[in-house]
Amino acid sequence: MSTRPPEEDRAARARHARQVISGSDLRSSPSLSGVYTAGGGLLTQSQRTYLIAVAVLLVLGVILWLLFSMGVASIIFFLLALTLIAGWLVF
Repeated sequence: MSTRPPEEDRAARARHARQVISGSDLRSSPSLSGVYTAGGGLLTQSQRTYLIAVAVLLVLGVILWLLFSMGVASIIFFLLALTLIAGWLVF
């Protein structure tokens, strides 16, 4: 049981809630190792994965276009287009 009056208890809880909402207890880490910058390389891991996925879709689309027709390959090229738009928005 608390020995404080209910008004003081309520004020303390409200103050704590404001501090939590404002993020006053949050501390940023001194190093953001690899979140936005690449450590010594040109690309981050997510950018490399994205480029590999784009390359796979492109190669698969060209192979399907050469073996079958543009009708079959158009599905892969549509996915490639969506991937390129998503990459443009994300990166």
